[in-house]
Amino acid sequence: MKKFLLLLAIMYISGCTTSMKIGEYYQSKIGNVDYKNYSLGEMQSAYVGKSMISRKAYKAIIKKNMYQVQNDFSLHGGIGGTDINLNGTTGDTYMIVGKNEYNNPVVKIPGSIYMFGINKNGHWDDTIMSSSFWTSPIGSGRTYKLTPKNTTFKAVESQIPLSEDGYINHEIIFTGIGANGISLLYREYTFENMARPAFNQKLVYPIDSKEIRFRDYLIRINSVSASKIQYTVKSE
Repeated sequence: MKKFLLLLAIMYISGCTTSMKIGEYYQSKIGNVDYKNYSLGEMQSAYVGKSMISRKAYKAIIKKNMYQVQNDFSLHGGIGGTDINLNGTTGDTYMIVGKNEYNNPVVKIPGSIYMFGINKNGHWDDTIMSSSFWTSPIGSGRTYKLTPKNTTFKAVESQIPLSEDGYINHEIIFTGIGANGISLLYREYTFENMARPAFNQKLVYPIDSKEIRFRDYLIRINSVSASKIQYTVKSE
């Protein structure tokens, strides 16, 4: 009876719990991802053994399903076994798992059954909840403290690669100057970045070459020495 009265008193003081709905409430699309270590038209340099061109391109399902915290923070508090002790570091990401009754995205707290809401300004909306109304903290976020209060969360994307749709994953390495001219090495990799020995090719171009072409790449040679090459990728 005393426990029941205590529960009623806490509910009176702290208010009710916050409800939520589990589900995918974020946008997703299929897009092209293209990582490369060069920019067209920009002069760059590479030393012997370094990549002149490194590129990985593929299609992916892109989902805006995470929030990344922009500063270090802590979220502490809770009563009656609903304690939370979360210490976040700049750059940490939190997965969106649903929406709360205020129509705000809800993110999962790692290692906990609890989640917290983020408002349209990227700040904590003062709610804490679980996937079940009965295990959600009484008073929602009223018994918790976020430090600093203006902690900001930024919506970011995740990717699910569609490697079966084809991909590019290769590099061209400067290997120096040999007796026959400028030496390069072309290498291909699997989607998981494992080397494919059968897809290596040694390339040699005249020492006085002003431009070299390999497959779709057109590269202007600005200067070259035994240890360093300066070049500009003109087309790909």
